[in-house]
Amino acid sequence: MDLKFEVTASAKSDTELLDTIENRQKYLPETIEASVAELKYRGHTFTDEELKVINEDVAAHRENANLKGQRGGLFTNNFKKNIIEDPDAPAFYSRRVVYVFAFLFSTLFGSILLAMNIYKTDKPARMLWVLLFGVAYTAFEIIVGENMHSGSSPGILFSLVGAVILESFFWNQFIGNATFYRTRPIWVPLIIGIVLLGLIIWAMFYGKTD
Repeated sequence: MDLKFEVTASAKSDTELLDTIENRQKYLPETIEASVAELKYRGHTFTDEELKVINEDVAAHRENANLKGQRGGLFTNNFKKNIIEDPDAPAFYSRRVVYVFAFLFSTLFGSILLAMNIYKTDKPARMLWVLLFGVAYTAFEIIVGENMHSGSSPGILFSLVGAVILESFFWNQFIGNATFYRTRPIWVPLIIGIVLLGLIIWAMFYGKTD
């Protein structure tokens, strides 16, 4: 067990530890295990049945988070299975936020949010791969759009594919399908995204009126 979880548990009161165990779906499995161990150390007695239920719940929590093939997407609640309230969990822009923002505001925008998440993992340098993908994908999208003569725009399709790649491939590879996290507020990137989108729409309209 990571020492930080033991230290955190040792600083809590018995009531806080018991409350953590009681609401264990909101916390990291390691936090629950450390809470049980700390209470045992203090002399608290758990029945065999209590320990069995706690251990089964923790194991189920881990297994559910690690289920394959459950993408976040736009219209499902699968993304919630990894979201907890534990202050020891990393704070990320959620899987759904990355997906939706990449779709609405561009793959590059989504790649920046995902890179900010990856920066908080144990291998932050991998964020560069996501940023490179975002830049390359956006450049490719622009080139294809400029060379299309049919008048139709591939923008929606490109945004959807880019969002899927970020959420299904890069998230799984660089953050992990089983990683628990807290959600970060989305207001700052939302405001930035709306402003940028507004500027793009204004530029397109202004360009056509010249």
